[in-house]
Amino acid sequence: MSTTEERELAINPIVVTSVQHNTQVVSNIRNLTASLFGVAAGTLGLESYPGFIFYLVGSFIVSALIFALRTDGKPGDYFHRPLGDLWVLEARLNQANLLKKVVDAIKDLVQDCNFDCNDSGIALQAMDNSHVALVSMLLQSAAFEIFRCDRNISLGINLGSLTKVLRAAGSDDILTLKADDAPDVVNIVFESNNGDRLSEYDIKLMDIDQEHLGIPETDYSSIISMPAAEFQRICRDLSALSESVAIECSKDGVKFSCSGDIGSGSVMLRSSTDTENPEKSVEIEMNEPVALTFSLKYLVNFCKASGLSNTVKLKLSAEVPLLVEYPLVENSHLRFYLAPKIGDED
Repeated sequence: MSTTEERELAINPIVVTSVQHNTQVVSNIRNLTASLFGVAAGTLGLESYPGFIFYLVGSFIVSALIFALRTDGKPGDYFHRPLGDLWVLEARLNQANLLKKVVDAIKDLVQDCNFDCNDSGIALQAMDNSHVALVSMLLQSAAFEIFRCDRNISLGINLGSLTKVLRAAGSDDILTLKADDAPDVVNIVFESNNGDRLSEYDIKLMDIDQEHLGIPETDYSSIISMPAAEFQRICRDLSALSESVAIECSKDGVKFSCSGDIGSGSVMLRSSTDTENPEKSVEIEMNEPVALTFSLKYLVNFCKASGLSNTVKLKLSAEVPLLVEYPLVENSHLRFYLAPKIGDED
């Protein structure tokens, strides 16, 4: 071991791999005991509130035993944050910028929303106030450097408040989200890459009564994959002429057209392949022709997510909402659904 490494361990004796191992052990213990508490509650005939109280008391006892026995009463020797590492949710992103861009892309559409957390990752679904557009986000657990969620929890957050806190993070900062078993706040920690700066914030949670919509699987008539920057440019340019855009997919390609008080305009894209820069390719899969009209105000808003991905997918079928999808890391995604306009509706 080098002198530098010895000095580092002398200053900070906690080894990252050991901390991660300890955290995983605690998670396994909590998962096992949670199952046992469920079986015990059923055997004892405890339902509803008595069953829930039984689970909470049991979880508290397990945490106390871990604190007293497994850590010899000195959890600081085994965890970065003794209480935090016993929390139900811990999600660590190597790039805080990912969450910043996601929130920036949706905060003008929805103000308050639930972040639904389970062992698969963190999901979000919300509609705008007019119920015309729907936002759906999924960050898979594989997108995080560290991810554990001992039970399903929902974090009701005001996106305006979250935006203010996320502004404190540098683009390359490491971000960690933590929440306890019955959270009234979500804990957010920003850590610089070299570890010389650590900032911590708590955001108060809200009780948001939000219906989770089941989005059916749809076989779309046409699917267009194109550069996100090109889609943003088209929507921005056409919005100067009209409030609506017609998207028509045919054997000739995909056409974006509009007509307004000062004139009309259109953009035609044909399938093209760029082998050197695949993200600049345009791919069109058409099972049958489709032509629908949408609000440009919403499409321009969706384009705020262009910084998250080089490509965007547009999926269209008659009489169903348009799906605008931005792929994210590790099969995660940010999706927008927009209802088509009917007739001369503004």
